[in-house]
Amino acid sequence: MQHCSYVLGWTAFLLHIYQAGGEKQETCIFPFIYKGSAFFTCIQTNSFFPWCSTRAVYDGRWKYCTVEDYPRCIFPFVFRGKPYDSCTFEGSLMRRAWCSVTSSFDQRHQWKYCETNEYGGNSFSRPCIFPSTYRNSVVSECIENEDSKLWCPTTENMDQDGKWSVCADTRISALSPGFPCHFPFNYKNKNYFNCTKIGSKQKRLWCATSYNYDQDHTWVYC
Repeated sequence: MQHCSYVLGWTAFLLHIYQAGGEKQETCIFPFIYKGSAFFTCIQTNSFFPWCSTRAVYDGRWKYCTVEDYPRCIFPFVFRGKPYDSCTFEGSLMRRAWCSVTSSFDQRHQWKYCETNEYGGNSFSRPCIFPSTYRNSVVSECIENEDSKLWCPTTENMDQDGKWSVCADTRISALSPGFPCHFPFNYKNKNYFNCTKIGSKQKRLWCATSYNYDQDHTWVYC
């Protein structure tokens, strides 16, 4: 039995390596529905390695997760009734910094370990360089892209060098008020991780107070 588990483990690992080296991989979809439950991060259910669905409702299509697939931390988040504006060691049996991937760990119990160094991008995971020039402006903090990932320049002139990394989770703290906002929230089939002005006739920042705004229609100004 032990030998069988060993073989299965290596088979899964080799499949993961093969998959990572493929031409074009589909991306994780968060949240996704699996066996009637919503998941906002990669899971290890029935698997040796973390995985995610590549469809909003799991239909058999999935992939193993790499560090770049994990969702970003949500700040602030509630843990044991207390708000946290950054990664924490509280409650961690492994003494590793972690964060919730929804506004309330107490409600969803979904989390991930925090990345303490920059990763991904096209600069071999070099650290952020601030200030930097980007689109002829000076930037001094991580920037959100169209996939809601936070990235940073890794040289003093992004316009000239084009080098970047995904920001370490420990570099990020609360960017906007989180209560009673629910982050992420879904509005017109798009996930939002911060307050937005989209859809506001007054052009004021707002957020949903539940995950599915289109269903619940509950919101507040930020």
